[in-house]
Amino acid sequence: MHKALNKVLSALPNETKVYPGHEYTKQNVKFLTTVLQTEPVKKLQAFAENNQQTQGKFTIGDEKEYNVFMRVDDPTVQKATGKTDPVDVMGKLREMKNNM
Repeated sequence: MHKALNKVLSALPNETKVYPGHEYTKQNVKFLTTVLQTEPVKKLQAFAENNQQTQGKFTIGDEKEYNVFMRVDDPTVQKATGKTDPVDVMGKLREMKNNM
């Protein structure tokens, strides 16, 4: 998962549109807000609350701003997980999300 998100997808141009196969935004925001309270997360939360569908509305650049799984080097994300190694951070984030 770390390689796919942080090596492959993050290498795409920031303006690349993201089209997830399912509507995950509303559910993901609930988790994101437990880890990050940044302006991009707050904007995503407001967008999710005010829009029924969110697929195709965001870019890789947006994801890099608020997707905690793409921010494994962020000190705030590391602090929330108690880990610093990117793969360990990713694993702990996954565990935290699964236990929500």
